[in-house]
Amino acid sequence: MTPRRIRIPGRTAGRMPLLKKLFWAYFLLLIFEGGLRKWILPQLSAPLLLVRDPVAVFIIWEAYRTHKWPKQWSVVTGILAAVLLGLFLAQMIAGENPWFAGLYGLRSYLLPFPVAFIMGENLDAEDLRKFGTCILWLALPLVALEVAQYSAAPKSPLNTGAYQGAEQIGYSGGHVRASATFSYVAGPINYFPLAAAFIFYGLVMEKFARRWLLWAASFAVILAVPVTGSRTMAYQLGAVLACVGIAAVFGVSQFTKSLKLIVPFLVVSFLVSLLPVFSDATDTLLQRFTDANASEGGTENSLLLRVLEPVTGTIGEADLTGSWLGLGMGHGAAAITTLLGGSVEFLAGEYEFPRVLNEFGAPVGFVFMLFRISLGVMIVAKALSRVRDHQPLAWLLVPTMFGTLAYGILEQPTNQGFLVISVAFSLAALKLTKVSPETKPVQNPRWVQPRNRLYP
Repeated sequence: MTPRRIRIPGRTAGRMPLLKKLFWAYFLLLIFEGGLRKWILPQLSAPLLLVRDPVAVFIIWEAYRTHKWPKQWSVVTGILAAVLLGLFLAQMIAGENPWFAGLYGLRSYLLPFPVAFIMGENLDAEDLRKFGTCILWLALPLVALEVAQYSAAPKSPLNTGAYQGAEQIGYSGGHVRASATFSYVAGPINYFPLAAAFIFYGLVMEKFARRWLLWAASFAVILAVPVTGSRTMAYQLGAVLACVGIAAVFGVSQFTKSLKLIVPFLVVSFLVSLLPVFSDATDTLLQRFTDANASEGGTENSLLLRVLEPVTGTIGEADLTGSWLGLGMGHGAAAITTLLGGSVEFLAGEYEFPRVLNEFGAPVGFVFMLFRISLGVMIVAKALSRVRDHQPLAWLLVPTMFGTLAYGILEQPTNQGFLVISVAFSLAALKLTKVSPETKPVQNPRWVQPRNRLYP
């Protein structure tokens, strides 16, 4: 007689659900998609542009199948889907938008939001800790690769573009803007501010990550600024520091004790400054700031041009297309312009606000952008309220989250991916348990204390 198999309690409880495995697949493909396109499978560069889309669709299906769908976002998702599908059909029937351009536009503008809502609903504190720790670990090899790319010649294999014959964006002094494993510099611009948010969070949450990892990641973030050569990334990191200051003003006692962090940060900054590549890259970045300020009329005007001009300028020119239906969804994407005209052109505008209005038409375009900005404002308001509960993670994620929602070009796959994970992390962080700085919980015996606990 065959003995009956005994099921041990907890043996399967620790297995990661398929839905969360898909979250990790989406995240890792975002980080390494550019490496696949540039170095490993360059002959498949075009198909790999959409490599995360099947994962995103599978996430939606798996959430529905396992009853993990975020019901509080059902109405928002339904209205968004109805409006964009209706516009897609109208532009094909009444307009002149090709079906393939419309489908590309749908995957760009519709697909990210349900995925972000599903992730935000199903990620818990331990998931955030694991993702945050992974981001800190990856910062180290990513910045090492960036240093190699900055030091290499523009036509070096390290600096190849994401499609045949392409090169990375030029920088000052004969260098390129280092992109690490991403297709282009848009990846580091979003990645390192995200890493900075988790660094500061880890510094005030003792059991979030090991201290040496936090300081090593800080080293990487500081070094990444000049070798990446992006003013946007410098502004984003400055915004993260501003969020830290605001959190201290609002009474997060951990941040008010930030004087203890000044000396270690100065030590890390001093060690970074000893690297010859840092000194050279800093001079190059300063030269770029000088040249840009001269052409744009100073730093303040530069910020205004980046923040307000794409909005105010587009409002005044919103009827240029001559049609309420716009040019058609997808017309602003580089892949579609190549198919339509044979070359990469900004047919719908270089910035996101004019692109959306020109593709959607003024009425639907304004509504869609209003939805994105309103979603960002809602998360910002709730994140600020969580600061009072001594849970500042959502607040520290605001620069990346709001930047991708309000200004991120969704037809650019990297920007789209960072919108998904930054919104998802923010929504998940809003659910974190309130932490009281005045009292500490009773210490449990070691044998019953949970492992990898996020909160002290």
